Amino acid sequence: MHGGPVAVPDVSAYLSVAQWPFDGLLPPDLAFHPGYGIVLAPLGWLEGDGLHTAALVLNGVLAGVCVVLAGSLARSLSTAPWVATWACIAAALHPSISVASRIGWPETLLVVVVLVTGLLLTKGRLTWFGAISGLAIAVHPRMIAVAIAALVVAAATKKISPVLKGLTLGVLCSAAMLQITNSWPSARIDAATANSEMAPPFGAMAGQLLALSGGTAGLAVLGLVASLALIRDPVPNAAGLFLGISAIGMLLLGGWVLAGSDRVDTLLYSRYIGPWAIPLVIVALAAASQRVINLRCVCIALSLISVALICVLSGAHSVAGSPRTIMTLDLVVLWSLADGQLVATAVLAALIGALSLITTRNKPAVAAALLVVLAIPSLVISHQKLHDVGLIAAGQATTSLLVPDEIGCLAHDTSTKSYAMWLYRLNLPHLFHQRVDLIAGGTPCGPYVIATVDKNVVCEHAELVGEEPRGTWGLWRYPADSCS
Repeated sequence: MHGGPVAVPDVSAYLSVAQWPFDGLLPPDLAFHPGYGIVLAPLGWLEGDGLHTAALVLNGVLAGVCVVLAGSLARSLSTAPWVATWACIAAALHPSISVASRIGWPETLLVVVVLVTGLLLTKGRLTWFGAISGLAIAVHPRMIAVAIAALVVAAATKKISPVLKGLTLGVLCSAAMLQITNSWPSARIDAATANSEMAPPFGAMAGQLLALSGGTAGLAVLGLVASLALIRDPVPNAAGLFLGISAIGMLLLGGWVLAGSDRVDTLLYSRYIGPWAIPLVIVALAAASQRVINLRCVCIALSLISVALICVLSGAHSVAGSPRTIMTLDLVVLWSLADGQLVATAVLAALIGALSLITTRNKPAVAAALLVVLAIPSLVISHQKLHDVGLIAAGQATTSLLVPDEIGCLAHDTSTKSYAMWLYRLNLPHLFHQRVDLIAGGTPCGPYVIATVDKNVVCEHAELVGEEPRGTWGLWRYPADSCS
């Protein structure tokens, strides 16, 4: 029932790496790291729709693995049985895992990475801990936060040698994969360093923290505070410190990357910090079970939420539009209750986090139950939304079946949606895909072009071969000799 892929470039770009060993063409200057596609490479021979389905099956398996890993990490950090129980329930229901697995991108794999690295650290498998931390960079650029945190924790626990050995090997392997696929994130870095006054970095950083709080009923923020308190004596719980430092790194990195965007969801963005939601919840529950959550920790967490709310509200005037569901999965129910309004959603997220934290010291199960209460409606709304989006996407690249096998390039006019080219790329990976502006006099790279069905866009001799049932564009045969 999933329909087609979510209409963002990410999905087709990740899957193009899997198609590459089977005569697929990698997009030029691939802006997405290849690790996820390499995992799917044994299935790269499948047709586009089949490969997308295989990616969702893989993500479903990984989501199940996350539940097992969450329970294992909880048992490593606490002897209280209820901590592992609530950790598994939260991992099974939280949108950062369950809904993210419905999209053909590596978010679920990233949660596995964060949980595995934390678990390896609790087991003392330091070389493997370093190696996985380094390899994670091949999956997504933001995993650099994990690699840096691994080094910091190794230094704090005076275990530099084994961690550095594994980390060096992992980073070298990641660099080799980036080099082979030409997927160095230079475009992302250039975009992030561009000057803009539309959204200050502090607002985006604070927004991620507020989204983390609202989506986990304040538990993840409390876990963050409790983990950073371990810096005084990290040896007994190095994993907790690692999860906290890497989360701080992600908040900083995410704020830097998101700064400059005028989309409303960038001030309550949960996708980047999502892989840390459940691990930090586990840290908070484990700390509560050991009764190390004192009034000071709660007050610091409440202060962070309050400051985050102020930062988000102060930047609300600089953003506009509607939130994109897939970028704010943790807060879908709050966005829905607030009718898509940023200020109301931010206030709700802050209130839920604050009220929950007040009960956490004496009754942590209340906060965990509230997390579940928030997660379930978010699941229902998000899955329905993705179902509808999938049905639309499934009817927006059907004419790819009509493209002759012998051509080498398919042109896409600027009159079509920008994501449409990526849908066609997934179905026709062996072709070079070119963006062209027909009205401005652009010349298609071959005899076929995807363009709007409006006859005023194409030349009078062009022939409409097929039209998309869920789009305003179709496939045109474009004779170069009479359309020049």
